[in-house]
This record gives sequence, structure tokens and C-alpha cells, in this order.
Amino acid sequence: MSELPKNESPQPTSPVPRCIHLRCKSMLVYGEDFEQDPEFQAGLVDFWCVLSSRNLGPDGGEVSLLACRDPNRECYQEY
Repeated sequence: MSELPKNESPQPTSPVPRCIHLRCKSMLVYGEDFEQDPEFQAGLVDFWCVLSSRNLGPDGGEVSLLACRDPNRECYQEY
């Protein structure tokens, strides 16, 4: 008699921390589901920092989803 495979449900992913000052159009339209936006998925969104209103943070560093996850940045405040 063969053993049936276990029905494993996928583990929910916890959100990755990001800076509270990070924004993009997808976040304004979709809220926390912004990663479901087709434009976001295609890499067509531009990020900006609320503190500087530009694509560079107040520390002069790049503003992006990856860059704004770094808690070592001076301007970082966890969302």
C-alpha cells in the first residue's frame, strides 16, 4: 500500500519591512496589494521618497523597494 502525499498548504509570506516614506503610484491605487498591479509587476513604476519628494532620499541614496528596506539608512523608518 502506497502512502498518499501530504496536502501541504503554502506558507503565508510575511511582508518584508520597508521604509514608511517610500511611495509609488501602485501603492496609492492598490494599497497594500500594490504588488498585484500589472505595471508594478512589469517594472514600470517609479518610486519616490515622501521626505524629499524625489527619486533620491534625504540621505542622497537611491529610492527603490530594495534600497528602502535597509534599516541602516539614516532616513529609514519601518512601515
